Amino acid sequence: MFKFFSIFYFLIAIISVSFAQSIPFGDSNDSITTSNGITYPIFYYKPLGYDSINSPILWGIHGSNSSGTSPRNDLRNIADRRNALIVSPSNLVPGWGFTNIDTTQGDTVVYWGPTIFKEVYRHILSRENRDNMWVYMIGFSAGGQSVTRYMLLRQVFLDSIPIRMAVSSNPLFYSFCTDFLNGSCMAWPCGLGIPDLSTDFLPLSVYDAYFICNEHVIQYYNENYAILIGTSDNVNDGGVFAGGCSCGQGNSRYNRAQNFYQFSTSDAILRGTTLKWQYGEVPGVDHNQYLMYNTILAGDSMPLAERLLFETPYHDVPHLVSSVDFIADTTIAYFPNATINFTNTTTLNMNYYWNFGDSTVSSAVNPTHTYTYADTFTVTLKGYGAGCNNEVVKNKYITIIDSSSFIQLNSNNKVLKFYPNPSYGNITIQTSAEAIEIIEIYNCIGNKTD
Repeated sequence: MFKFFSIFYFLIAIISVSFAQSIPFGDSNDSITTSNGITYPIFYYKPLGYDSINSPILWGIHGSNSSGTSPRNDLRNIADRRNALIVSPSNLVPGWGFTNIDTTQGDTVVYWGPTIFKEVYRHILSRENRDNMWVYMIGFSAGGQSVTRYMLLRQVFLDSIPIRMAVSSNPLFYSFCTDFLNGSCMAWPCGLGIPDLSTDFLPLSVYDAYFICNEHVIQYYNENYAILIGTSDNVNDGGVFAGGCSCGQGNSRYNRAQNFYQFSTSDAILRGTTLKWQYGEVPGVDHNQYLMYNTILAGDSMPLAERLLFETPYHDVPHLVSSVDFIADTTIAYFPNATINFTNTTTLNMNYYWNFGDSTVSSAVNPTHTYTYADTFTVTLKGYGAGCNNEVVKNKYITIIDSSSFIQLNSNNKVLKFYPNPSYGNITIQTSAEAIEIIEIYNCIGNKTD
């Protein structure tokens, strides 16, 4: 018995190391299944000059009808010059700001882009065995929409990704920080107005007053962010798209880029700040990702996209909104004694609204909650107070396990068998019961192993 656990523990350690293997040089790919239940392929390019201590991430977001291979190919020259690791997920293009929604846990759970981006970022850190990496982010077309919306939403849903610079290239439209523009309703995602509920994906409850407020917008206007547009991406589309909500933004991608920058410049002043963004045009280029990323302007020594990303001086972004947060005394409990103590770590005096993911809510500051059935639960805490209200959503944060389903492993067990034993390689676990949901491994002194 001891021999089995010792050998098996060693096997698990080997497997863990192999999964944490550094991303190889050249082209490669893997995938990650995030908390929203979606698996995203990720395409990489690591140049030979990559430095495992100082090299940054060059994060590319592709457009519609494309994949992660597209930014990887078109950003390769920049990555070589900057010794940057290209990270390019496929299908992670949250154009509306979120990836998907879940209506099975009481309140609607929205998987916003910053939450999922953070999981991808941590996956990269794990593979590279690094504590942090600067991120230079750029998106084209629908990917450009994702970037501009991500930079706004990360003021609300803090993601802690160290964005050194982010660039939106040639998006179809933008999120103007207003409810109305030129007589047209700027409903989300075209602006901050309440959406048309007959066509929008989300229920009205998602767009409560706490969603985006003045302080969030001021932070957004102070972000390290740039708008990049080709002057020939000027096909007149009449400005009618996305349910018609953006007619007031302009009649072409080029026109809308100009208007977005000009509006944001003026709106920043009205809100008591100064726009810190950059704006750049690539003459004679239309809707072409490669040319937008690789065209060198007259008199320059590098593409404008590269200059905006890597040569724009970095500045700190002011934090005007105090975020709410919480911890739990455990994130795994066993039914029927599944009681969790939640501690609110918010420093401000606010009113609180908890949703524990099982259709149960609370207004207590530090609630204790007992789950009555086994499942994985998303927990939400909303804080209401003076100024900006805020929320934190921890996706699939609590796991409740039905302890009656446990199977004790021993050499005489007829329900669960393992072989060969001893083993110095892979082992087979065979069960005659229902499918195994969770396997826990303990070493010879009784400690649970990861």
